[in-house]
Amino acid sequence: MTDSGRRGSPGDKGLAADGTIRREASLSRLPATFTPVVEGARARIADAFDATQLHSACLYGSIPRGTAIPGVFGLDPLLAPRAEPTEADRATARSVEAALNDSSDLIDDGKAPRP
Repeated sequence: MTDSGRRGSPGDKGLAADGTIRREASLSRLPATFTPVVEGARARIADAFDATQLHSACLYGSIPRGTAIPGVFGLDPLLAPRAEPTEADRATARSVEAALNDSSDLIDDGKAPRP
């Protein structure tokens, strides 16, 4: 296979030369319009999960890539728990997700058709 077709090769979109996931997102690319949404997500996640529960959280997708269209694209957080999440943890995550979706007209909760 050529480099462009082999999984983990430098030619693969989204992968670095060593096969790790290449970060496309950056706070420097975050449109100012979405800053309050991202700050709100950070605060809600930190309020819902403490450091003993959550290893890290990452925002991915069009918003941190700087390509989101207000009111069309969703907020895509990824939470990395320190242990297997309990049903209570999952319920908390769903509650945070619902609160984030309801917090701003700038993000779409996935129910509206995409262009």
